[in-house]
Amino acid sequence: MRWCLLCLALTGALGAQAPIRVVAVERRGLPPYEPADRIYRLDAGKARGLRVGDRLMVKRKGEPLALGHLQVIEVQADHTDARFDPVSSAYPMVGDLALLIELTWMPAGPVVDPEPLPVPAAPLRSAMAPPREGLLYFLPQRADLSPAGQKKVEAWVESWGRGGWWAVQVPTAKGVNAVLQQQRVDALLAALRACGVEAVTVERDPRTAEGQHDPAWLRHWE
Repeated sequence: MRWCLLCLALTGALGAQAPIRVVAVERRGLPPYEPADRIYRLDAGKARGLRVGDRLMVKRKGEPLALGHLQVIEVQADHTDARFDPVSSAYPMVGDLALLIELTWMPAGPVVDPEPLPVPAAPLRSAMAPPREGLLYFLPQRADLSPAGQKKVEAWVESWGRGGWWAVQVPTAKGVNAVLQQQRVDALLAALRACGVEAVTVERDPRTAEGQHDPAWLRHWE
């Protein structure tokens, strides 16, 4: 009985939200474009209480399951830009709905037994905004950046600034030995230093991305 009431409460909280829609899909950066380069624009912003770091569930009319989640990276008064975190091969399209993942209220109801009904705690917001991220790919058994990859690094540094906190993320990939992985790290560090970025940390946490080549990320916090 308690679980039934909780499910009804969650459904009511999401249903009470006015719909937020995907109104545009933009590709940023330099070709070749990767799925991570896509920016999704929503028709709601600060006026609807959205903030950088918020996560929204993406639903498509007629589909029973969510496509994945959008994470807010920039908020204006009347619109929001977000990146997509997929759970399948499908990606959002113009017209898809986005629901903010936040339980804002619980409906009042009668006490059905002596035990109190558990109420989920409100989600905690991170004190630090999520980083901007740029995705690069290395060819198999290669550690050098392509000309297009070098231009991407230069464009990100010019756009994000040389200050703040930079990190190079080169996860361990199957078939990549430690020497080649370090060479890739060194190549990215050299590219950043050539652009005037001096303070950079190295991350090796496991992570994957769509594509046939080995991924690496540049991350930047304000």
